[in-house]
Amino acid sequence: MKAKISIFIVFFLAAGLLMGCGDRKTDQMLSSIDTLMNNHPDSALQILDSLKSEQPHWSKSQRMRYDLLHLKAENKAYVPLNSDSIAKELVSYYNTWGNANERMMAHYLLGCVYRDKGDSPRAIDAYQKAVSQADTTANDCDYLTLSRIHGQMAGIFHNELLYSNEISSCNKASHFAFLAKDTLNAIQELNLSAGAYILLNKKDSAEIILKEVIQQFLKHNHVQKALQSLTPLLYIYVQDPNRLVEAKQLIDEYEDKSNSFDDRRELSSSKRIYYCYKGQYYEGVNNLDSAEYYYRKTYYPNMPFTSQNTMFKGLLSVYKKRNQSDSIAKYAQLYCEVNDSSVTKKDQVLTAQMNASYNYSLYQKEALESESKANMTRIILISFIFLVVIAAIILWNQYQKVKRQKQLELDNLKAEHIRATDEYSRNLYMMQLLDKNRQQDFELMQKDNVEFESKIAELQDENSRLEKVIKTIEQQNSISLLLENTNDFMQTKIVKDIKELELKPLSTLKEAHWMKLEEEFRCFFPNLLLDLHNTPKMTKQKTQVCFLVILRVSDSCIANWMNLKPSRISNIKSELNELLFGDVSARTLCNNLRNKYNIISSGN
Repeated sequence: MKAKISIFIVFFLAAGLLMGCGDRKTDQMLSSIDTLMNNHPDSALQILDSLKSEQPHWSKSQRMRYDLLHLKAENKAYVPLNSDSIAKELVSYYNTWGNANERMMAHYLLGCVYRDKGDSPRAIDAYQKAVSQADTTANDCDYLTLSRIHGQMAGIFHNELLYSNEISSCNKASHFAFLAKDTLNAIQELNLSAGAYILLNKKDSAEIILKEVIQQFLKHNHVQKALQSLTPLLYIYVQDPNRLVEAKQLIDEYEDKSNSFDDRRELSSSKRIYYCYKGQYYEGVNNLDSAEYYYRKTYYPNMPFTSQNTMFKGLLSVYKKRNQSDSIAKYAQLYCEVNDSSVTKKDQVLTAQMNASYNYSLYQKEALESESKANMTRIILISFIFLVVIAAIILWNQYQKVKRQKQLELDNLKAEHIRATDEYSRNLYMMQLLDKNRQQDFELMQKDNVEFESKIAELQDENSRLEKVIKTIEQQNSISLLLENTNDFMQTKIVKDIKELELKPLSTLKEAHWMKLEEEFRCFFPNLLLDLHNTPKMTKQKTQVCFLVILRVSDSCIANWMNLKPSRISNIKSELNELLFGDVSARTLCNNLRNKYNIISSGN
């Protein structure tokens, strides 16, 4: 359900873009498609295809982002990548303008193109460049993509029989998958490395890894995947006559718990190699009939040569033990033909050449990077020395210039000192003369100041008296204005109508009365309406009760008009008093309202 909602949201964003949304909407939509792609690459690819006509109208960065996501979606949806032109353009663009994750993704997709074209050396080279772009010290490092890159390299190394390289790549893929919280893929990569150890005939290492893999699968509740890992472990055990008891335990566990068997207790073609290992077990316990049965059961149409090799080898061994010469000759020939096939004929020389080719490319790349770093270091050192010499010359010239300037300033200061000394002598005489006159002026000023302070005190007393008079007059005027405002409000037609209706027991208030009453309150007491509207939990019912309380309408009349019980009116008044004034009493609401909003009682 969540997946459908995500797809709907992305389609909605795409529709918004097609209707003319701006650059920000386009970026948001592309980010949503990228998120959708993780679990639904087919849907993401469909949406991207629908936006193809809009791409020319976008900015350069958005067009490149679109191409990157489209190529990424095709790769995740297992669409063959046949052309490297777009991938090369993405690499060129993001090498200049992209961040570490974008550069890594661009090189990774170029490697995927070469992978689909069958160009393994170029694919490995692109994958290695993608790995070199990753910034594993950054908090936003895309560990998931980094894991996928090493996993792709492991697959190519496996196909080229470079098992040591495959193990290294599998371990790195597992490490980064754990960092990306992709636990299942991390365990599966370790499982693949165990297969490479078996092909290198390092069965002890393979066994240790397989046991750890099975433990991890069970720990994370992947029981069936743990059972699938029993098959390569069974292969290790049946090779050792001393471990056949352990092999039988694995066979029983696998056949009791695995869901790989169909209703007829048969395995699919991809898993029938298990029968070959089971045949080897029965051959080990000298049950040759059962061994022959399971060796033959391994066969299925279009069986790969590697599986045929194991099957014919087992049948040949059975017939040797039975000393059946005709069958020995037959299966010896078949075994030889399988070993001479185009698949198994990749001899050690070719494998060594491929390994050397990859290692040479890697070493050459490292050597070029080291030489580049050394050249850069030399350039930086020479530039630094040159800058130091230039800086020294500039500083020396600047020092001489400052020295001359300081000497000139010193000469000027000496001349100024002589002039200042003469000026000081003249000013000293004038200051003595001024001090004498200032003393006389100060005495006169003190006398005038005493008289001035006396007048100020008199004026302050008079001002205080006048302020009291003015304040009294203002208070009287304010009360008069408030009283006049209240009287005007009470004389409005709606208030008079309500007062008349209050005298009629069976009267009712219509919606028009409420609207007119609220309009008059907004006109005469706007602060009251503003506070009521801004008070949390204030309802229309409470607002209407507040109006009638201010008009001093009785609770029974209010209850009649609002079709409520009188006790409910009392509760509403209490709630209003608490909301507006923090007072839980219902009786003090009217006075609180009239006092706060200056509604002066005038007998109404």
